[in-house]
Amino acid sequence: MKKITYSLLLCTVAFGSRLVLAETLTLPAVTSLPVGSAASPFFSDVRVFNTSYMSAVSVTAVYRCFLGTCPPAAPQVSFVLAPRESRAFDDIVLATFNASVSGGAVEFTSAGTAVRVTSRLFSTAPFPTVGMFIPGVKSSEAHTTSVLTQLANGAFRTNVGVYNGNDSGTTATIKLFNGTAFLGEQTVSLGPRSGTQINRIFDVIGQGAVTSTNSHAVVESDGGPLFTYAAVIDNATTDPIFVLGAEDERGPAGSIPTATPPLPTPTPTPTPVAITVVNLTAEQFQWRFDGGGTSFTMRAGQVYEVHMRTLDVIHGFSGLPEIGLQQAALQPGSAEIVEIARPTAAQIGTHSFVCDIVCGSGHGFRGSIQVTQ
Repeated sequence: MKKITYSLLLCTVAFGSRLVLAETLTLPAVTSLPVGSAASPFFSDVRVFNTSYMSAVSVTAVYRCFLGTCPPAAPQVSFVLAPRESRAFDDIVLATFNASVSGGAVEFTSAGTAVRVTSRLFSTAPFPTVGMFIPGVKSSEAHTTSVLTQLANGAFRTNVGVYNGNDSGTTATIKLFNGTAFLGEQTVSLGPRSGTQINRIFDVIGQGAVTSTNSHAVVESDGGPLFTYAAVIDNATTDPIFVLGAEDERGPAGSIPTATPPLPTPTPTPTPVAITVVNLTAEQFQWRFDGGGTSFTMRAGQVYEVHMRTLDVIHGFSGLPEIGLQQAALQPGSAEIVEIARPTAAQIGTHSFVCDIVCGSGHGFRGSIQVTQ
């Protein structure tokens, strides 16, 4: 039996001769980043529900901030849910805990097992909004070894989060795989009741060039069990999915080889290829290619030199890595950014991009590249 040392509180409440164990449900990822902050705006809307038909239940919610501008002490709020009541906490980090421009986890503790917690973490830009469902999870969903499946890179990007709900610190090692091939690892130190999120995990471990829709990560703790999750985001639509870590077995010593850089794919002797120069400008609130349109057509097999710049304020090019165009910040007064696009027959279709840096009320405006034969 696991030794329970994490967010399940070992306290009891007496009801006559019956003792009721207190249970904690943890939302491992919440945030409040308003419009105008350095990053894209994100918010967490939370619902807390009492499944009992007969009894009210008292709930205490504690915000465990570990990203951004955190309060000096963990803020908390207590409330009572009537039988079958659902309580709404929209933008919970700001409206309930007064901790804007921050992120972390929330622990909901109550007597018994009647409480359910759900949430939607979403961005208001680009419009229409995009978001993902994140459940409140029981302490039994924290593991000393967990696996995150269905990770992706290339046309997607993957962020990995870890929350330590224990009262003591621990070290987590995140090992990333593409199929069965070991790509590399990242080690993070976590304080008590704290966590972290590693954005673009493939880039962080030096494997940003890998294209995959069948990757997984194994997260190992050298201490107590951890909550783990991943957010996998479609680069074209910014649509995310949430992956909760599942319990996994720890491999025997020496079962994972040292990561080596991927071998370059042999290429034939190159023949001269004509390069077409394309200019892309951004201004509030529109993308413009040569000729003034918001869309540009590229032919598969040809090479394009894309020159990007802003005509007014800072704008963010969200990137089209599938054709070679990486994410970029376009700074006013700075030299233009030049990238090379090499579309292939596999990329035939429409590839959309957005402004992913807040630039005003019209932030999130779209452009596209059409790839044809």
